Amino acid sequence: MSLSRRRFLLEGLRVTALVPGTALLGRGRGSVSAGERVLVVVQLTGGNDGLNTVVPHSQDAYYRLRPTLALSRSNLHALGGDHGLHPSLKELTPLHDEGRLTVVQGVGYPHPDRSHFRSLEIWHCADPEGVHRGTGWLGRMADQIVAAAPGAMPALHVGDEDLPLALMGRKVSAPSLNDERSLHLSELPGLEGERTNLLGEPAGTTGELAFLRAAARNAYDVSQRMERALERQRSATYPDLDLARKLRLIAKLVAGGFDTRIFLVTLGGFDTHARQAALHAALLEELARSLHAFQRDLAASGAGERVLTLVFSEFGRRAAENASRGTDHGAAAPVFLLGGPGNGGLLGSGPDLDRLSDGDVGFTTDFRALYTTIERDWMGLEPSSSVQAFDLGG
Repeated sequence: MSLSRRRFLLEGLRVTALVPGTALLGRGRGSVSAGERVLVVVQLTGGNDGLNTVVPHSQDAYYRLRPTLALSRSNLHALGGDHGLHPSLKELTPLHDEGRLTVVQGVGYPHPDRSHFRSLEIWHCADPEGVHRGTGWLGRMADQIVAAAPGAMPALHVGDEDLPLALMGRKVSAPSLNDERSLHLSELPGLEGERTNLLGEPAGTTGELAFLRAAARNAYDVSQRMERALERQRSATYPDLDLARKLRLIAKLVAGGFDTRIFLVTLGGFDTHARQAALHAALLEELARSLHAFQRDLAASGAGERVLTLVFSEFGRRAAENASRGTDHGAAAPVFLLGGPGNGGLLGSGPDLDRLSDGDVGFTTDFRALYTTIERDWMGLEPSSSVQAFDLGG
């Protein structure tokens, strides 16, 4: 089949958003059982400033290192006696008070790398020492889910970025959707006959045409199942924010019983080298308002108890502010967990700003320990590494 013919058929069905993942899966199961757990990963791209997210306000060194960026203790939302949340994270405070928000401090890995590309690769592959082999920790979980439940669509990326490495498996690569409109497989005028031919299964079809027909049939099937799941759900109230729209789509799919168990979304803009204060505040407000609406939506639909949300960034920022009233690439930082196991609260060892490692907050919790907890204890799957699980106290 020529390239122009391939494009003609694909564009006639508008299936390009779903083909990469669905071509490998076969007919889907349609829904998850009530007890199956779900993982939602929110990536804060660019390197979130952990010290101004979870603020160690009782340490004098914090104010010495950040003469213009340090946040006043009176404006923070208390997390125990020595730490507080950034003022823009106020909508996470009730979740913390209810035991639905766990903050793990000092999360990182040995020999940190301040490169965005390499640090994301490490977090996505769960391998700080080696070179990645083309699969990510979420993709490896997706492979296990499909092996146990053939026909499922185990993972989904919501956004317009390239498919993250974290979602690439050996057998399954998750499809990407921008929004709910990406689900509609509307025909272009005059191509009704092509649709019938493409979705049919003429005897003796082989090669590229057979693959394309299988991809189109599966994309069409997945789209219909997704639309049915979305139609069953009421429209919850969310702020008019990009991250909120992504999480709203996920909440509707989960509550509608769709069979995806792993989701990944991103919020970018955290590379705050200059004039950080206002930009960081706005980003954290978007994060908090979106997560609050998402958690309330899940709770209202009855799905809250089976959804765990992990919020991470590829690295934190350096302890001292720079001459541009920003912060440069650092190392360890806090991670948020919403819902899931544990009783919430502030866990892990907080930063000691009088004992920095080359100007950085040193890591005290290996990120792979969190992955092990999520993979084994939450998702019921084989962990990506042999690092001992982190105790969330649940």
